[in-house]
Amino acid sequence: MESAGDAASLYARFASWRAARPATTTLVGVLTTTFVVQSLVWWLFGFPTMAFWFAASADPSPGWLLAPLGHQSVGHLFGNLLFLVVFGSLAEADLSAPTWYWLFASSALAGTAAQVWSYLLMGVEGGAVGASAGVVALVAFVAVRTVRDGPAARSAGVYAVGLAGGIGMVSLLFTDFVLTAGAGSAEYAHLIGVAVGGFAGLYVRG
Repeated sequence: MESAGDAASLYARFASWRAARPATTTLVGVLTTTFVVQSLVWWLFGFPTMAFWFAASADPSPGWLLAPLGHQSVGHLFGNLLFLVVFGSLAEADLSAPTWYWLFASSALAGTAAQVWSYLLMGVEGGAVGASAGVVALVAFVAVRTVRDGPAARSAGVYAVGLAGGIGMVSLLFTDFVLTAGAGSAEYAHLIGVAVGGFAGLYVRG
């Protein structure tokens, strides 16, 4: 009986957390579902068909819009979902659901556009896929908001997570543009995401 009560209490807390974060939990569901559909398309129709629909390359395709919802692998999806759950939840505490969606969508699509631009103008080969630009925008938003508001505005744990997110974004850009410069085009998506999220952290209200 005690274990049943513990399970019910745990589920009640999860339901309360989910209800307070509709945007974060909805996007987690959308990204997971899209990955399942993307994998089925690959399995049933082959890689070229999957890439046409879910990867943004230099050639116009549905991937220009759908790429931010797709992922390269389970690990790629899991990494983005982990950061989304942590930092998306913290961002949603400061933003209304429509503004939260605007922040994610604008940075994700702008990041994809930056990668397509690199393919067109710089001769970079490949196809962009993944929600990284939108996710790092949420991380940057939380980091800038944390520094802007100071430690008194948040619990010690949330403040530490916000600072860690900021350090992580600086490290990500340093890796992209210094340590692995020229190795791909994802750095442009990351830069766009950090810039949009940082700007929103300074100026956007819920």
